[in-house]
Amino acid sequence: MQLNDTQIAEFEEQGYLFFPGLLEDREVKTLQEAMPEILNRRGPEVVREKDDSDAAKLVFGAHVYSEPFRCLSLLPRILDPVRQILKDDVYLHQSRINPKYGLGKGSSWDWHQDYPPWKVIDGMQEPRCIMASVFIDDCTAAKSPLLVVPGTHRLGTLDSTLHEDAKGKGYSLYHIDQYTMKQYADENGIDALVGSAGSVAFVHCNLLHGSANNVSPWRRAIMYLNYNAVSNACTGTERAWHHNNRDFTPLRPLNDDSLRALV
Repeated sequence: MQLNDTQIAEFEEQGYLFFPGLLEDREVKTLQEAMPEILNRRGPEVVREKDDSDAAKLVFGAHVYSEPFRCLSLLPRILDPVRQILKDDVYLHQSRINPKYGLGKGSSWDWHQDYPPWKVIDGMQEPRCIMASVFIDDCTAAKSPLLVVPGTHRLGTLDSTLHEDAKGKGYSLYHIDQYTMKQYADENGIDALVGSAGSVAFVHCNLLHGSANNVSPWRRAIMYLNYNAVSNACTGTERAWHHNNRDFTPLRPLNDDSLRALV
């Protein structure tokens, strides 16, 4: 899949592109069937919700230990647009699944940019990283969709502080203050990324985004594949492999049927 000039210009202006139904139903089913084993893992790559020890808040690195998600990360439909936007070869700096369980178990994410911890902790030189957001479940208005403030990636890296909830919890979240958030939301508005399972959003790592608690009765899982330009490889070594991948080998796409072949 190649982006056209209009789509590239839209990404540069808005900071994201959204493609409904980029994956087929049978591909989505294969990913969904792999989820229970992933969510039941025990290890440092799994972060639990603070109010429910059994509910996973984040699961890092599934592309390493789950064949369906490995194939997903190397699909040309996902990898080629990322390389086109970044104008470089890429590697997977980090992947993480946010299952966002229903009935309030799936907690909120305060407004933030993804880049600050990668810069501060992992030594990522520039915000040349794309977050490919793959909808594993339907993401509707009722299920606390991902919210973005369009155009805010052009503001650069904003002042932010490490969120108290993230300290010592196996992940890092640098959030912005409420006054700053309101200012940019008033100026740019807020877009809700809603769509069926299999939809994919390509999001700039400095785009402001967040989400509320999922109080619906349904899970709302998204896989975030964070691709970094090879020329922008991280220099830090503080964090483990599932946070800061140290293999900078340029990724090469598989056959576009590779995920379908697992059915």
